[in-house]
This record gives sequence, structure tokens and C-alpha cells, in this order.
Amino acid sequence: MSDKNKSKVEKGRKMWSDPWRYRESFTVALLLLATGILIELVTPHPGVTVPGFPANMFTGMVFITTLVFLHLFYRKSPLVKWLSGVPAAVSSITLFSLVALLLGIIPQRGGSDGIFAAAGFTHITNSWMIVMAQMYVLASLGLVTLRRSLPLNWKNAGFLLNHAGLWIVIAGASLGTGDLQRLKMDLHKGETIWYGYDAQNRTYELPFAVRLDNFHIEEYPPKAGIFDGRTGRLADDIRGDLPHIYEGDEFTLPGYRITVEKFFPSAWPDGEGFMQSDETGSPPAAKLTVTSSGSGETYSGWISCGSFLISPSYIMLGNNMVLAMTEPQTRRYISEVRIYTQDDEPEDKIIEVNDAPRVSGWRLYQFSYDTSRGKWSELSILEIVRDPWLPVVYTGIFMLLAGALYILWLGKDIKTEKSKE
Repeated sequence: MSDKNKSKVEKGRKMWSDPWRYRESFTVALLLLATGILIELVTPHPGVTVPGFPANMFTGMVFITTLVFLHLFYRKSPLVKWLSGVPAAVSSITLFSLVALLLGIIPQRGGSDGIFAAAGFTHITNSWMIVMAQMYVLASLGLVTLRRSLPLNWKNAGFLLNHAGLWIVIAGASLGTGDLQRLKMDLHKGETIWYGYDAQNRTYELPFAVRLDNFHIEEYPPKAGIFDGRTGRLADDIRGDLPHIYEGDEFTLPGYRITVEKFFPSAWPDGEGFMQSDETGSPPAAKLTVTSSGSGETYSGWISCGSFLISPSYIMLGNNMVLAMTEPQTRRYISEVRIYTQDDEPEDKIIEVNDAPRVSGWRLYQFSYDTSRGKWSELSILEIVRDPWLPVVYTGIFMLLAGALYILWLGKDIKTEKSKE
């Protein structure tokens, strides 16, 4: 049958007649999305509570068993043939991608204020709409994988690795939500803490204890800028990055040439200016000479960004403009801790934002500190995370990578055989 005749048959075919194609598949996707939103609207508690172990494991096994049962005994039925076909696969992936896109662009605040929140759009990660999308894509992907699993040969290896790996990633991430624990731990210098608290301030005892020995922040050198003294905003004619302050350096800002006579990374006021100091609360300070490019007028003085103990200092330039020092940008947050477990000897660890040690199945992340005291904070706030399903997700990711590499290798081998022919 020619493409023209196929097009005529498709136009004349009644909707919902066997076999289902793209119109029916995308209609099902929209109905599932609408069903998820409707359930959110009519249920009193927002979102879905995913059960923990062993209920989530049992749910996963029942789902897999159902798919295998349908494949073995009903694979020729219209419903199973449709679910394992291309239209269902395309529509399910589109629905899943749409929900993921909404998750990325809509702020996830939780709560239940307003119709938008009641419909689940502010808590998509545990909403009924994402459950519907996940079930649709897992059913379609699972049946497609089972259909291609026989005959089991090397030609199917890449396909099976990719599809089974994606199935494992989605299923593992979905079911693992019930066992995911995300707690905070407030560490004060010298104290040993063995418990964490969740978003509702409920306390949980942990299988380890942490003592904060030291917390410190490494900073970049501060910058200098010209600001409007009335509004505190940067001058309108300043473009690009502000210059860092280094002793002996010279730089220009619009209309002014500036020389750094002295610079102390940590200083204390001494009546006439600043002196080097290592006292708590000692901010950076710099002595500058400022020359106006237009009038040649010269200004001299100290600037400092200040701290929780010291007020900021700046140089008045006239016309309500001031030369001031910005707060130094943070380079590293570092918590030096000692960790105690029941079975092992105490161990000293360093915790940073991108360096999270693993302790008794938990990951310890640097989360925050006492921002009112800045780099002199004696409080370090850790986020501790336990995700026992993470190895399952990693297994799926490795399968995806292996499948992609195998397909690349197979394609190269096919091209080699064709060139030999």
C-alpha cells in the first residue's frame, strides 16, 4: 500500500479502533495527566506518600510480575500490543518529559495555598501527576523490553541494556523515595551531636556522632566599587567585574585612578585607620589614594566592608558617591570534624560542599553556617542524606552507558564489514 493510500486509511479510521496509534496514545497521556491533577484536587492531603522498605520493594516486585504475566499470556491482546508499541512509547516519554520540564521551571514550595498548589504543581516530585507519568512510561518501557528480550542474542544486547537500564533508573528513583532520608545537623564547635532533624523539626537518632573541631571559610580578596550613597547601588557607569584589592596594585574605576597603599586581610580600627589583627570579627581593610581623572582632586582614606563587630568604612567622593569595599566572596566552606561510630575507632574528616564523606550509609554534606558571624562562625550546619536505593539507580546508569558503548562499537563493526565487502 502506498503512503498516499495509508494516509487516506488513517484519516478515515475511527478513533479508538484497533490498533491504537498516536492519536489514542497521546489522548491517554493527557487523560493520565488530568487524572493526576484531579486526584490532587479532591484528596485532602497533597501529594503521594511513597511507602518505605519493604512495602516499596513489594510494590516493585508486583509491578514487574504483572508486566511479565501480561507478556507471557496476553502479549497478542490489543492492549498489550499497544503498550509495547512505538505510539505508546513516544507518548509516555513525552508525558514524562513534560512533567519533568514543569518540575524544572515551576518553583517547588510545597504547601497547599491556592488552586495551583492544590493541583500539585508546587510539589511535583510527590504528586499524582508524576506517579501517572511514571507508571505509564514504566509499563510501556517494560513491555517493549520484554518483547525484544527473545531471541536473546548479541544484536539485541545494546537495545536491552539501554531500555532495561532506563527502566531501572526510573523505577529505582521512584521507589527509593520512600527510603530517602534527608536531615540537618547543627554542630557547635566542641560539641558532639548524634541526632539530626527533618523539615518538620522531628528529631532522629543516628548510628554515629559528630564533633565539630573547627569551621573556617576561605575567601577571595575583596573588591572595590563606587556606589551611590543614597541608594547603596553600584554606580550606573560601572560595567563588568569590579577589581580585586591587592597591596601595591593600581586600577581604575570610571572617572578615578586608585592606588592601594596598604591592605590587611584581617584588621582592627586603631583610631587613625586600621592595623593588622587576628581577633574575631576583624574584617579586611585597605588604605587607598584616589585621584579624579577630571579635576585631579585627590582623596585618601581607609575602606572596609566591616563585620558583625565593626562598622563599614568608605571614602566620600562627592556628589553622594562613595568608594567602598564589597563583602569577600567565599572560596571554600570547611568543617573539620571527628566522627564516632559503634564499631570503629574515631576518625577525623574534612567536610566541604563538594566533598561529602560516607559514614554508616549516610552522606555528610556541608550545608550552611551562622551567616550573621560570617567566617567567624562557630556553627556548622550539615545535611546528612541516606539513600539506600542509590546503588540501584547507579546500576541502571551503568547499563545505559554500557548499552550506548556497545551500540557505538556495533555500528563501527558494521561499517568495517561493509567497507570490506
